[in-house]
Amino acid sequence: MHTCLSPSFRPLLLSLLSLGLVAGATSVKADEMVDQQLEQPAPSDRASHGPWNVTLGLGGGYAPRFEGADRYHVVPVPFASVSYAGMGSVGPEGFSANILRSGGFRAGLLVGYSGGRDESDDPHLRGLGDISTAVQMGGFVAYQWSAFEIRGQIRQAVTHSGNGLEGSLGVNYMMRPTAAWMVKLGPQLVFADSDYMKKYFGITAVQSHNSGLHAYTARGGLKDVAFGLNTTYQLSEHWLLFGIAKVSEIIGDAADSPVVQTKEQAFTGAGLAYHF
Repeated sequence: MHTCLSPSFRPLLLSLLSLGLVAGATSVKADEMVDQQLEQPAPSDRASHGPWNVTLGLGGGYAPRFEGADRYHVVPVPFASVSYAGMGSVGPEGFSANILRSGGFRAGLLVGYSGGRDESDDPHLRGLGDISTAVQMGGFVAYQWSAFEIRGQIRQAVTHSGNGLEGSLGVNYMMRPTAAWMVKLGPQLVFADSDYMKKYFGITAVQSHNSGLHAYTARGGLKDVAFGLNTTYQLSEHWLLFGIAKVSEIIGDAADSPVVQTKEQAFTGAGLAYHF
């Protein structure tokens, strides 16, 4: 087991962090439905030479207007994955840095971005006010064995800290039906603390008066259970197609909130990416 951060890594950390926040800001509406990071083809399939590994792409998706919405809309799905010598990367989850690595075990830091929620996103939210965007910081642990990976993570809002803490625990299985086609799928449990639950699913007396929804206090705990699928297909040395699908069921106190119109949620998206 060894640490991966060094003085030479600090400039990379700053540049990747900046890119991660920008990528998160543009993709957050879709990313909130897809917590599991997209995978790309294995290194042997890629055109990269040297320590940098960069893939950029763009697609479209169909997602709920907010957590618990029964109406959907089209959203952009940027695909930005940048890594350097296995030390740090930027992807759909934001910026991550591998601090500890030993065999199949990894642990490290996460910096992400939560897009908040605007009451103008949907008529059902009118009177509830806006939830501010926030930078999140946290950590992850993961263990990979053969084609399976167990991964847990937590992220706390550090700007607008009242947005609370959220985390997830999931198991993924990766398979390759062909040399060019990669599929990653698995279940996931998502949890949140009381601050997060009150912010997104609670309704104060003032909000109740303004919205017409009855007052409600949501406690921390499990928030949803989900099953996700990510896939990539290598078209050529540089070009690849990517796809995302996820279905989830809102559970616990969140499921009983008047904010939630339907407990069943789904997201799907696809696009084209270029590997440098």
